[in-house]
Amino acid sequence: MNPSLAFLLGPVHEGNLTSAHLADLRKSGLTDETIRLHGIRSVPPDAIGSLLGWDTPRIVSAYLIPYPSLGDGWLDHVCLRLFPPFETKDGSTVKYAQRRGTPPRLYIPRLQRDAIMDAGTPLWITEGQKKALALAQSGFAAIGISGVEGWHVKGSRALLPEFSALSLRGRTIEVVPDGDYETNPDVHRAVCRFADALREHGACPRRVVIPNPVEESPA
Repeated sequence: MNPSLAFLLGPVHEGNLTSAHLADLRKSGLTDETIRLHGIRSVPPDAIGSLLGWDTPRIVSAYLIPYPSLGDGWLDHVCLRLFPPFETKDGSTVKYAQRRGTPPRLYIPRLQRDAIMDAGTPLWITEGQKKALALAQSGFAAIGISGVEGWHVKGSRALLPEFSALSLRGRTIEVVPDGDYETNPDVHRAVCRFADALREHGACPRRVVIPNPVEESPA
């Protein structure tokens, strides 16, 4: 494991959150117990660059969202929420970042873990770790992908290998895209490709549209 990540996940930093970072998590609807259970913690500013493998003076602070393993520990994967978000040359806004050169991973909360692994329970898949946590906190079997393309590696349309642990065949999959699904053709295409990849594994994907009330239509 990345030494900087291993150190940050140690007991010294457990429960370490600045007031601004805690407020951001609570704004997403997460309870303090959910935050604690999932090991979310502030990153010392001088460790941000070593965690990401790149650095920029535009990043003032960050908190780590550790990825739980299917056992008791953590995956060797870095995901940081950056403050403030910054814009790239193409005009996109960067709020979250992972270590340079690493593939995406599935975010599988510790909450509702039995239901997540149960093929008979509908599985909810949403963009983002905090959204997955909020759904799981509300009783849903939910996992997160890191953005609309976070279900596959670059250059491939095959599901990430981690999906094989989730018993997809015959399972209802509730795909929850971000709100720009209807207006952004790139997002729309990515969601459709994701649904096709799920069907290839025997799953039954459905697109879930939020806000309220929840509306469903075939993906």
